[in-house]
Amino acid sequence: MKKKILFGLIVSVLLISLLTGCGGQAPEVPEESNTGEESGKLKFAAILGVGGLGDNGFNDEVFQGVQMAAEQYDAEFDYAEPKDISEFETQLRMFADAGEYATIIAVSTEQVEALKMVAEDYPEQRFTMLDQKIEGYDNIHSIASSNPGQHFLSGVLAGIATQDERFPLSNPENVLGFTIAMDTPVSRAQATGFLAGAKYINPDVEILTNFIGGYNDPVTAKELALVMYERGADVVSANAGSSSQGVFAAAKEKNRYVIGTSLAMVDPEVSLSTSVKKVWVFVIEEIKTLSEGTWEPGFTEIGMAEGVVDYNVEGLDVEIPEDVTATIEDIRQQIIDGEIVLPTDLDQLDEWTANNVYEK
Repeated sequence: MKKKILFGLIVSVLLISLLTGCGGQAPEVPEESNTGEESGKLKFAAILGVGGLGDNGFNDEVFQGVQMAAEQYDAEFDYAEPKDISEFETQLRMFADAGEYATIIAVSTEQVEALKMVAEDYPEQRFTMLDQKIEGYDNIHSIASSNPGQHFLSGVLAGIATQDERFPLSNPENVLGFTIAMDTPVSRAQATGFLAGAKYINPDVEILTNFIGGYNDPVTAKELALVMYERGADVVSANAGSSSQGVFAAAKEKNRYVIGTSLAMVDPEVSLSTSVKKVWVFVIEEIKTLSEGTWEPGFTEIGMAEGVVDYNVEGLDVEIPEDVTATIEDIRQQIIDGEIVLPTDLDQLDEWTANNVYEK
């Protein structure tokens, strides 16, 4: 069953929200009512990030996982598409008050604080936080992968391509760019991975960065990307939701390379690679534990060793020389073996790059 829950249509939910906002307590969910198995099928809910479906990015990939998990484990699901951050808490409470979900899945960094508050009020309801680390709650399991790891190998490829004449859209300038959606720990970690990868292989590269200010502003993203290309960047990477569409438009206009984060958002002619994070795997793994009865609270990280984060060039016009592929594979193995420990914030980058340089 795929029933879209619309914000504000159920009067009882609004009353619950009003009581909560005035200091009252939302009613507790009986333990036996939150198994999600009353119909004989496991049932779960998902609250997507702002922007909803159609972003050709994170939300679409999470929803792909929701559909795949439901099919694989014969489960039912409901979902919501918030239009504003202010809706997260109300929608979390609405699902929790229903008392019929094996877990309620929260998506995006903006939901973390709302989830913590709601989880405290519904101690018998299980919750799942995707792509964020939350610990210390008996009813929350968070599952994520390394944010720097998602972008590191694409950064290595960009650091090579900007100086390699075998990449036809490169220019003589040793300059790259990375557009950051918002100044959050996650976005900073993602940018750090790309910058660290580029500098690991190409210590002298100049990397331009800027903050778009949101995940749904392709106009601003395009303007900022155009500035980067005009300042000499021949590769610009972005992890910015639907804002990334603007970066792709700028790359097309300037006939330079772009690196996105979704396999659904590529342009074969100008895409150098895709920095992949298989977030659909998070959902499938979570529903698997519920189906098998092995769900536990806490935090789980899966990443490069499991193939969850990677770079991807399938379906692109770019031809990666064999020696470049071999270099990237060598570096990948170093990360998996623990020989390279990636930095997690831009503030760590200078010290990290001073102590980490690729040796052939």
